[in-house]
Order: sequence, then C-alpha cells, then structure tokens
Amino acid sequence: MKIVVAGAGEVGFHIASSLIKDGKDVVLVEKNPARAKYASSHLDCLVVTGEATNPDVLKEAGITNADAFISATDYDEVNMITCFIVATEFDVPVKIARVRNVSYSKRRMQGKALAGVDYVVNPEIEAAKTIVSTVQHGATSDIFLFEDLNIQLRDIIVDEDAFFCGKTLKDIKRDLKEEFLIAGIMRDDEIVIPDGDTVILDKDHIYLVASSRSFVRMLKKVGMHGKKLKSIVILGGGNIGHHVAEMLLQQGKSIKIIDKDYEICKTLTADFPNALVLNADISDESIFEDEQLFNSDAIICTTHNEELNILAAIYGKSKGIKRAVALVNKSNYITISDDLGIDSTVSPKVSSVNAILKYIRKGNIKSVMKVLNGMAEVAEFFVAHGSEVTERPLKDIKLPKGSLVVAVARNNRTFIPDGNFVMQSGDIALTFSAGNTAETLQPYFSE
Repeated sequence: MKIVVAGAGEVGFHIASSLIKDGKDVVLVEKNPARAKYASSHLDCLVVTGEATNPDVLKEAGITNADAFISATDYDEVNMITCFIVATEFDVPVKIARVRNVSYSKRRMQGKALAGVDYVVNPEIEAAKTIVSTVQHGATSDIFLFEDLNIQLRDIIVDEDAFFCGKTLKDIKRDLKEEFLIAGIMRDDEIVIPDGDTVILDKDHIYLVASSRSFVRMLKKVGMHGKKLKSIVILGGGNIGHHVAEMLLQQGKSIKIIDKDYEICKTLTADFPNALVLNADISDESIFEDEQLFNSDAIICTTHNEELNILAAIYGKSKGIKRAVALVNKSNYITISDDLGIDSTVSPKVSSVNAILKYIRKGNIKSVMKVLNGMAEVAEFFVAHGSEVTERPLKDIKLPKGSLVVAVARNNRTFIPDGNFVMQSGDIALTFSAGNTAETLQPYFSE
C-alpha cells in the first residue's frame, strides 16, 4: 500500500514513521529543507522537498499510483486545499486531512463534506476521547475498547507488591478463576508472548484481555478496583483540556480547570459556566490547600509541556488525588510515566495514527491499533468463509511467530479462546501481534 504524506512536522513525521513500521510504502513531502533533511536521515522512505500544493511536486512523490494521501502540515487550510487538489487532479482513493479547528472537524463529523477530504483527523479530539474513555473506566490503567466486542485491553504495570508479581500465568488463572488472557508482556524494551509457565516479574507491563465484567471482578480481587471518578481537576485549558472539559461536563462530572494564562481562563469561564476555572500555577502548593484539590478523584494534565504534565501528575497524587492521567508523546516519557506511578498516559500522536490506520484499512481488516509504544499491534478481522483459521482448533493454526488470537465475537457473544476453540466464518477475531502487521495476518482470515 503506497501512501503519500504531506508535512514532516511533529505529527506528519510520527504518522509517516508509524506507517513505515506498519509495512506501508511511504513518501513524505516537506517544503522546509531542514525538516526534509532531518526526515530523510531518520525515516526509511523517500522524502521530496517542495510544496504539497504543487501538482508537479505531488507527481514527483508518486501520487499517481498512491492508495492514500494524508495532509498533516501545521495549517488546516493548507491540508484541506492540498486534499482538494489531489481529489481534482489525481485519482487517489483516500484523502485524509489533519484538521485542528473544531468547527471544520464538527462540520465533517456531521456529514457535511469538506471538498476533497474523505476523512478528517483531529489529534486533539482523538486524544480527548481517549482521556475521557480512560476516566469513564476508573483510570486504573491504559484502556483500549472495541466496537463489536465486549472486550477491553488494559496495560497494567506490575510492581514487587502486586498480585501478579512472581507468579506464572497458570498460577494467576488458578487464583483469579476468571476468563482472561495476558496477550503480551513488555519487559526491558522487549515484547514477550507468554505461555502458561511464564513468570510475571517486577516492572513488567502486562496487556490483559477480558470482558468488562471480568475486569471489574479481577481488578477488585487484585486490589486495583477503581471507584467512579466524579470530581476532576484538569491542568491546562488549551485545545485538549477544553475538549476534555466539554465531554466530562456532558457526563455530569464536577470539573475544576487550572491554567496560568488569563485570556485562556476568560474563554473557559465563558464556555463552561458550570466548571470552576482557576487562573493559577499548579506548581504553587497553596492552590491545593486553598481549593481543596487533594479531595478530587482525578487530575488530568493536558498542557503543551510533557515534563510539566508528568511532574504535575506525580505531585497531584502525592497530595492525595487518587488517579492521574498525563498527556505524553515521547516514547521514553511514556515508559518513565508508567514507572513513576502515573495511572494512564495518552498520546495525541498515537491516537491520531490509530484513527488513520482504522480508516485506511483494507479488505476484511476491521480496525488496527498500535500498543506498547508502537512495538505491537492489535487488529480486528472479519473471518471470511473458507479462510485458513476456520473449522480447526486454534492450536493447529500456525500464525506468524509473535501473533495470537485473543478474543472472538460471535452472535453478540464474546469469547476468550483457548487452544481448542474453533473459529467460524462470520466471526470477528481480535489479534495481538509483536513484530507483525495486520496486512501480514490478513491472508489467514481471508477467503
């Protein structure tokens, strides 16, 4: 699959990098020579220096035989115009624009087409949706949900005092007596696909798959059960903080928003009369005492400064706030945040890439999601009639090394399969893969 990406800035670079890791043939277009040079030396793809709004530059990038075009420059209008040019001058099946302006995004979401744009991705809105979903489920861990499966995928950090530490998967299954599966373990920057004899170690990041009800019971048994989060502190009133506040207020949450920018606070006060808006610096310890912030159920840190988000989340928990969510983009910061006890981290870049991968999927791939800092992938497949995975037990199917089926949906029921489970045509299969892509697995589920 060939994809042309316009813009080698922070978002465009990350999108291109993720698509390359996903096995896509990527060409990057960037007008800034310095950015283009940096991208060329750090990405395994062709980088064309020039304006993406120039048809000749697009031809040089191979737009004439591209399967998709993604415009991810820093400017909404440029992204929309570029998609319009591609739509009118070239026959490209999919045109995607990165758009930050909410009015544009909402217009597209309401079904009023933007000329030449098939899909609008708004990194801030995608990140906000992820944060709100995390809060809805208690913010005890990172959480991933799937449309047609009553299944959750959760990332849990194990410490030496945790229930899981020092036990084999067989021991854990025996003690919990719940239907679940540990799909993968991130250990020392490597991914382990466990079997029944694998021992969970201190500092492991384990990815658990289970139904919503099973998770509630499991987390309670291991001492991680979360209460409903009703009172929320949001640090940072920028785009993401604004979206999060709007969504949480619609759910009836009690919201306090803190920002040190007076003009931003004025806007927030006007937009959210039911929220308490504080023009203050979170590093001022008196703000916690004066406003009784330590009584809050959760703190969500959404400033543009990743380091501040991490520190503020830790500080908030040290003052008694029960759960902390931080907006973090750098992979090493995500790992550090987990180790420091932050309950959940959200990346706008990762959220955007997951939204794009889900949209550009082909054939019977229903959705694709990057996990474990992009080192692993979760995908949903429609199981086709006569496909290789049907009519025989899973233990007899030789999927690529590092890949496994972790859940199956059938007739409004969801199963956590064992080796004797037999898939049928019409099922929806959820897979977990380390080092393989959805395209690699697709033939196994196709006719």
